[in-house]
Parts: sequence; C-alpha cells; structure tokens
Amino acid sequence: MRSDGNAAHEPRGTTGEKFAGDLLLRLAREGWLVVSPEQADDVVAELEHTLDVVRSLVRRAQLSRRLLDVAGDDIEPDVDRVAVDAVFAGQIAADTWQRALVELPKYIEAFRIASGRR
Repeated sequence: MRSDGNAAHEPRGTTGEKFAGDLLLRLAREGWLVVSPEQADDVVAELEHTLDVVRSLVRRAQLSRRLLDVAGDDIEPDVDRVAVDAVFAGQIAADTWQRALVELPKYIEAFRIASGRR
C-alpha cells in the first residue's frame, strides 16, 4: 500500500503489472527469502508453466504476423480472424510478454536459491 493510503489508484492489470525479479533474487541471495524445498517446487512448477504459456503466446503472435504477411489477400476468412486476433493480442501485451520472458527465469532462480537449491 502507498504511504498516503490511496492504493486504489495504483495501476492494475496487464499494463500496470510490475516485475520484481531482481528484488526476489537479491532477497534470496541475502537470505531474506526462505522457503521449504516443497514450497519452492510448487512455486517453480507454476512459474515454469507460466513461462511456457508466455513463450507460446509470443510464438503464436509471431507466427500469425508472418502468416498475414505471407498470405496477403489469399487467406481464408476463418484463418484471417484467428491470425488477426493473435496479432492484436500480441501487440497489446507484447511489452508485458517480453518482460515476463526476462523476469520469470529470475523468479525461478530466486525460489531455487531460497529453498537451498540452485
């Protein structure tokens, strides 16, 4: 919460998310973030799944963009709709997805360190 008590005005959602990979790594390395190996396993599994999903979304947007570029006017309406939707979603969330690709591995490493594993 902000010091002025006005947390309601903090940005939320995909455009307002902040990542803290460097902070988590620092906390883990300095011993301030400590979790059991079992807890870390659960968190790491979820983070790795999330990373796989983000990679898939980025790849789908890239492939859809290429499909639209190559197909031009020779694309079926159903395929066009799917491709356009994927490209649109990719454009809206591209900065967040790219940032997640950088930050999620830091989260994973931090939880491995915090559990006493590397």
